Amino acid sequence: MNEEMPAPEPRPWILAWFPKLSREERQELSTRIRSGATGGADFYVMMLLASGLASLGLLQGSTAVVIGAMLVAPLVGPLIGAALALVQGNIHLMRVSLQVALAGIALGLTVSLMFGLFNPGYEPTMEVEARGRPDLFDLFIALASGMVAAYAQGRPNVSGTLAGVAIAAALLPPLAVVGIAGMTGETQIAAYAAVLMVTNLVAIILGAALIFRLLGCKARGNDSSAQPWVQRSVVALLLIAIMLSAPLVLSGINKDVLGPNRPYTYPVSVPVRKAVEQFVSEQGGMQVIAVGRKGVEPEDGITVVLTARNPIPSTFAKALRQVVRQARGLTLLEELENEKAIVQVFVLQEAPLLVE
Repeated sequence: MNEEMPAPEPRPWILAWFPKLSREERQELSTRIRSGATGGADFYVMMLLASGLASLGLLQGSTAVVIGAMLVAPLVGPLIGAALALVQGNIHLMRVSLQVALAGIALGLTVSLMFGLFNPGYEPTMEVEARGRPDLFDLFIALASGMVAAYAQGRPNVSGTLAGVAIAAALLPPLAVVGIAGMTGETQIAAYAAVLMVTNLVAIILGAALIFRLLGCKARGNDSSAQPWVQRSVVALLLIAIMLSAPLVLSGINKDVLGPNRPYTYPVSVPVRKAVEQFVSEQGGMQVIAVGRKGVEPEDGITVVLTARNPIPSTFAKALRQVVRQARGLTLLEELENEKAIVQVFVLQEAPLLVE
């Protein structure tokens, strides 16, 4: 007697157009994702090299190098594995995926901390500054990236989009910024980069889990979403995403007030800024208006703009240039050999307002 095949589960009409994987396709998907989520020597070697590449690109302000680091970083693999584990109710896969992801994050952070340690006077580039000003749109970008990554994994005919997912998700650059900025005293940049990194991690897992569920992935013989640990995990991820929304909204408001991250002058290093502020405060009757670089290259010159209530001695500008040279680690000979490294000082004389 021939056994009748079970009738397919009815799907909501709104999802009727969404493709559903067959049993064989789901098995192939699980095998493919497990192989990318379990780590191994290749994962850690690529994570080590990608972290170094990202750190160098951030320090040099090279967008091309940072993008290259995004492409080779394997951190998306265990996150997609965690998303599949949520949908299937596979606690073993969840543990392995999270362990591999945390180990990769720890390795990347260690590498970036070392680069920050060996570059104590670095001047933040635009690539570093960009990761220090996230907003709510970054949460949506990460959520969409996770959805695209899951769909591309489930539909091999569109797997060519995974390279674009790696760039859009941008997991590694914020991680590298946390180490570099944290080690060199840029605490605000490091804090917001950490928020951006955690936002990407949480949103990618949630977005990928949603798509896997729509593709028909679930535990065999029961509903994976009914398992208590799955429910707790989903609630925890949603709560983290909601809590992260607050600093992202505040950062977005500050970005709207301050304008886009394309200033006329570029930031200087913390030692240079503090040295200028301390020297000016010791003189009395002066206030620092701006301290910035002319370009993104480290050897570009520095411009200092001040206001003064009283006339200043002719030796003040020369003394301030010497302070900046010492803070940057430049000798007088090195500055003379490189005309771009000359420090320009502009002092604006305060004048009383005329009462009409």
